[in-house]
Amino acid sequence: MNKVLGIGIISSSTILYALLSPLLKKANVSLPPFTMMAVSMFSLFLFSLFMSIIFEHSLSISIQGNKNIIILLLIVGFINGVAFWLGIRGYKYMPLGQQSLFALLSPALVGIFAYFILGEKIDIKILISLVIMGIGLCISFI
Repeated sequence: MNKVLGIGIISSSTILYALLSPLLKKANVSLPPFTMMAVSMFSLFLFSLFMSIIFEHSLSISIQGNKNIIILLLIVGFINGVAFWLGIRGYKYMPLGQQSLFALLSPALVGIFAYFILGEKIDIKILISLVIMGIGLCISFI
């Protein structure tokens, strides 16, 4: 049952993330990228704050004991900001269907990053899949 629930949650997340690109591309017609980022991230901040108060019964952050975690989350926010900006800039250069193909590289890249950052084992299947996806991307641009 837990696996079915997990598949449902991840599928819903994937569908919602897929919805973001067309909506952002539509907004990109009249707003510059950093304005789009500021407005959408502000709404994400408000939603997250509200959900934290409702579901976690407080905004529970202790800066003293979690200084390294806070720094890590600031780095994550910076990386997310740069990636978000680059994604928005990419709307001008290719159709969304073609641009979204790059997301297929994510599972293999996550495995590689997890190896270096977390020490998780890397499987030869991950490396083979990265090569196959790279070839697929090349074919999509021919």
